[in-house]
Amino acid sequence: MENASLSSDVWNDVTTSSPTTHYLAHIRDLALKIVYIIIGTVGVLDNLFVIIVFVLFVKITDKVSNIDVNKR
Repeated sequence: MENASLSSDVWNDVTTSSPTTHYLAHIRDLALKIVYIIIGTVGVLDNLFVIIVFVLFVKITDKVSNIDVNKR
């Protein structure tokens, strides 16, 4: 049971204030910001795609309805 606290020791080493830790924390924060920006951009583009498909569906439905009415 001597190594039972090994993971907590590693965590304490990582969370101590050192220039390397601040640098790694900055890199982590920057990476998370980039990931969040990518996820947000994909979400917005997905919503725009859905709106465009809906508008095209409405236009095609309107054309089909006009053709059906003109043939009667």
